[in-house]
Amino acid sequence: MAKSKKTRKKLPKFKKGAFKVYIGIFICISIIFGILYLVTNSNKNVVKDDQKTISKIEEYLDTQKKNISKNSSKDINTAHVLSDLNLSKTHKSEQNTSTDNTFINLKKDENVSQNYASINLKQDVNVSNTQKDVNINVKKDENLSQKEAKKPEALYNKEKYQANTRAKLAIIIDDVAYGAQADKIKSLGLKITPSIFPPTKAHPNTVAISKGFEFYMIHLPLEAMFFSKAEPNTLKVGDSKSKIEDRISTIKNQFGNVKYINNHTGSKFTSNYKSMQILLSSLDKMGIFFVDSLTSNTSKVSYVSKELGLKYVKRDVFLDNDQDVSKILKQLSLAIKQAKKRGYAIAIGHPHDSTFEALKIAKQTILKDVDVVYLKDIYGLYN
Repeated sequence: MAKSKKTRKKLPKFKKGAFKVYIGIFICISIIFGILYLVTNSNKNVVKDDQKTISKIEEYLDTQKKNISKNSSKDINTAHVLSDLNLSKTHKSEQNTSTDNTFINLKKDENVSQNYASINLKQDVNVSNTQKDVNINVKKDENLSQKEAKKPEALYNKEKYQANTRAKLAIIIDDVAYGAQADKIKSLGLKITPSIFPPTKAHPNTVAISKGFEFYMIHLPLEAMFFSKAEPNTLKVGDSKSKIEDRISTIKNQFGNVKYINNHTGSKFTSNYKSMQILLSSLDKMGIFFVDSLTSNTSKVSYVSKELGLKYVKRDVFLDNDQDVSKILKQLSLAIKQAKKRGYAIAIGHPHDSTFEALKIAKQTILKDVDVVYLKDIYGLYN
């Protein structure tokens, strides 16, 4: 008998498809671990920055407490702020607050400084309270430099600027209308940019006030969406070209050396394309530069600026929507971070007692990390 052939069972072939699946799973897991590592490392850096800021303010406050105990009669309001200010280190978790909460109700829309009287500062100031960050639209500005060579302002060489790693912060104080406010700005000993109202019956001396500053800008009233107490001569949507041009011409004649203007209120006006076309064209003819206070997230200033080949310059942070000293300090800290990230930033505040108090504290602490400069000193850095 022929020997029966023994048949070997063939091993199943390794499926190439399964192998690819395993490789894919391995790659996905590697990517996930990589992302987790980067996020963890980034958070550590944020915590370190916040701890440095808190440490600086705490050191300054400890020094001030000792000085105040020796002579408490000098400044009662300052003593209250410094003695009660509790800069909790839980501040490190607050920097992740969403920037989407910027526009706190359009009825506050214009951050108008109606009350110039002294404000009773809150005694229980806690920097760890949750705030609404006011920084918005941190997208890259468009390149609008077609007409820069025609401008009288000297433009900065960006290569030279990049060699200087120290960030620059321009702080604008809006709504300046009275001598007492001007004196408080000067007493800070910082290069603060005052934005001064055009003269009216309520504040007739603003031209004279402007002459007391090395540098200033004009705070031009524009129509708001929700604000009943408008300044006299407020420009409105629908105003004719001749009316707008006459208004700018009058301001130019009143303030002969004015070079910069920003908007007071203006959520409705700046959101109207045609009105902004007329205004920016009129300012350009007069050799005046416009800074968007960004009182509305529907502002058309950037689009019109691009169309006309002009720079688009906007504020980055509002300092005192909440007039609490600790909240203002946090907004200043936010502005400083913006400046360090980009190299420069613009913050806008108002002539409140709490704002001046916060700036005094910041001068001895967090503002030492940047150069506080006039607006004109960073305008040339914008595209």
